[in-house]
Amino acid sequence: MKKTYLLMASLLMAGGAVAQLQPNVGGELTALLPDGVTANIDQTKMFQTAKNLTVAGSPEKGYYAFFAASDADHGEELWVTDGTVDGTHMVKDINPGVASSGVNWLTRFNDKVVFSAMESDGMGSQLWISDGTEEGTFMVKQIHEFGNADPKGFCQLNESQFVFFATDFESEQKYGAPQQWLWVSDGTEEGTALVAEVDSKYPGTENLDHRYGATVRSGRKVFFKGDAADKTGRTYGEELWVTDGTPAGTFMVKDINEQLNTNDSVNMSTNSGAISYIMNVENKGVFFKAWSLESGNEPWFSDGTEAGTYEIYDTNPTKNAETGNGNGGGVTMVGEIYKGQVLFRGYQEATGIELGVTTCEKGNFRQFDIATLAPSNEHSSFPDHGVVFDDRYMFCANPGTDPNIEGHYGGELHWFDNEKVQLQYDFAPGTGCDWVKELTVCGGSLYWWNEGNMDGTTATDTKLVRLNAWDAVPEIITNIDAGGDKVSTLRNMNGSLLFTSKVNNQVYCYTYRQEGYDPNKNPDVMEPTYGDEQSAVEGVEADAIEFATYPNPAVDAFRVKGLDATSFDLRMYDMNGRLVRSIDNMGIGVKVDVSDLPAGRYEVTATAEKTGTVSASLIVNK
Repeated sequence: MKKTYLLMASLLMAGGAVAQLQPNVGGELTALLPDGVTANIDQTKMFQTAKNLTVAGSPEKGYYAFFAASDADHGEELWVTDGTVDGTHMVKDINPGVASSGVNWLTRFNDKVVFSAMESDGMGSQLWISDGTEEGTFMVKQIHEFGNADPKGFCQLNESQFVFFATDFESEQKYGAPQQWLWVSDGTEEGTALVAEVDSKYPGTENLDHRYGATVRSGRKVFFKGDAADKTGRTYGEELWVTDGTPAGTFMVKDINEQLNTNDSVNMSTNSGAISYIMNVENKGVFFKAWSLESGNEPWFSDGTEAGTYEIYDTNPTKNAETGNGNGGGVTMVGEIYKGQVLFRGYQEATGIELGVTTCEKGNFRQFDIATLAPSNEHSSFPDHGVVFDDRYMFCANPGTDPNIEGHYGGELHWFDNEKVQLQYDFAPGTGCDWVKELTVCGGSLYWWNEGNMDGTTATDTKLVRLNAWDAVPEIITNIDAGGDKVSTLRNMNGSLLFTSKVNNQVYCYTYRQEGYDPNKNPDVMEPTYGDEQSAVEGVEADAIEFATYPNPAVDAFRVKGLDATSFDLRMYDMNGRLVRSIDNMGIGVKVDVSDLPAGRYEVTATAEKTGTVSASLIVNK
C-alpha cells in the first residue's frame, strides 16, 4: 500500500486561536478557549490525573467536559465546554479574584464532576461538586475541620454514590503520620461519611503507563490499594482492598505477599504485594499484577473475596538462586477487555516480552510472539495497551528496527483478532516509528497521537492521527505547529473528540463522521455499566427496584424515594430483627431521625395500599 503524505494546510479561525487541519481529511476542528485563557491539563495518558480533562453528562442532558484553566483576572478556576466556542466558559470563581482555587482530580459522577478545590479561607483543599453551572458548583463538605483534606482517588461506586480518599483531623493525628482514609458520598453534605480507617495508597505507587488508574470499580464494588491504618499491630503492606461503600463491606481481600517484614518480628507483619495495573473485567472482578514469594510478579484475578483471588498463571516459573523466590514474568500495559479477555505486556522465557492474553481463569494464558528474530527471547516487541475497534484489538508493538531484515517496521499499529497478530500499516517510513499513544475510539473512527517521525519531517512530537477502518490508511489530522503539535489527553465527548495541545495550552474539539458511518459498529459508549449484581446501596427486592433510602449511609437522618404512594407505614429493623422505628401514615420526603441509633446496617420497609410492602437496606454511620 503506497504511502501518501499531505503537505498542504487549511486554516480554521475559532476562539481567537488558529487551528489547522490537514487538507482532505474532513471534519471540523475548533479551538475552544478565548485569547488570554490557558488550559491547565496534564500531558499524560492516564485517566486519573491531577489536571484532568473529564467528560460528564447524560443522554437526556447531553455531554460536556470540565477542566482547569487560568486567566489574568481569575487565576486557575473550573471551566466547562460543550464543544463550541460559545459553550466554553468559566464555571465559577471559587477563590475570588486573581488567586487560584487549585482545581484537581476532576472525576465524573453521573452528570456532574467531583473534585478538589480551595476557597479563600485558608482551609486548604476540600470536596467539591459541579453540574457546570455557578449555582450548582459548591463545596460538598469540609472534611478537615482545620486544614487541607486533599481529597483524591474519586471513583463512582454505584448509581448514586462515589468513594474517595481524604485526610481529616483524626486521620492526620491518630497514628502519628497523616493518612488518607476511605470516604463515601452521594454529593450532599449529609450523605458524605467516613467508611473505614485504612492507610490508602492512592495516588501513590501506580505506574504512569497504566491508563486506568489505581482505583477501579467492578460491578458495584471499588478495588484499591491499602494497608492497616494502625501500625502498632500486624500490618500487611500494600495489598488489594475492596469496598461496597459500607464499613462491613470494606476489607483487605487477601494477603498476597506473605514474606515477613524483618523490621516487625513481634507482630509478624508482612511486606507489600506490589499491587498495580488493576483492570475491571466485565464487572465480574478485577485483573491485576501482584508479587508473591512463590512466583514473583505475575497476573492475578479477584472477585472481591479471598477464595476468589488467585494467581492466573506463572509466566516465568524460574526461581532466584539465592532467595528461592519466584523471578516473575511481570505485567504492564494492560489494555481494554477484548472478547472477555485481558491483553497485556507479558513474559515467556522462550519468547521474551510480548502480547499476553488471558480469560482470567486459573491456568489460562497465551502469548503471541511479534518480535521473532532468533533468539526470540532476546528480542521483544514491548506491546502497548490497546483498544477495541472494528471487532479487533488495536495496539502498538515493535517487531524490530533493523532496516536489513524483512518484517522490521519499527513501532507501529498492529491488530489482533483472537487468532493472530498483524501489522495494521507501516505508517512511519521504513523502520521509523509511529509510537501510537492514547488510542481512542470516537464517532466511529480510531484516533491516537504519535511520538515518532511518521510524517517524514522533523516534526516528531505528537501529531493527531485518524483511522477510519481496521484496514484503512491512517491520516494525519492536525498541523498546529511546524515543530510538533504536542497533542495529548484524547477524550470522547459523545462522538466529538476533545484534546489539548501543549504548543499553546489550547483545548480543541474535532467532529467528524465518515461516509456510511454505522454508530452500532463502534458505538460511543458514554454510560457506565454495573452488570447484573444488585445494588448494595439500595438493597431492594427485584420487584421494588425503585424504592431506596437516601442519603445512604446516613448519619443523623434519612428519607425514602421511589415509592408510588403519597403516604405509607414505615418500619425499621436492626440486623437482629428488632424493630427500632415505627411511623404510620408517613409522607414521601419526610426525614426519619436516626441520630440515636448505633452505627450499622438496618432494614427499612414501607407499606402502602398500592405498592404493598417493599424494603431497602440502610447504613447508619457515626
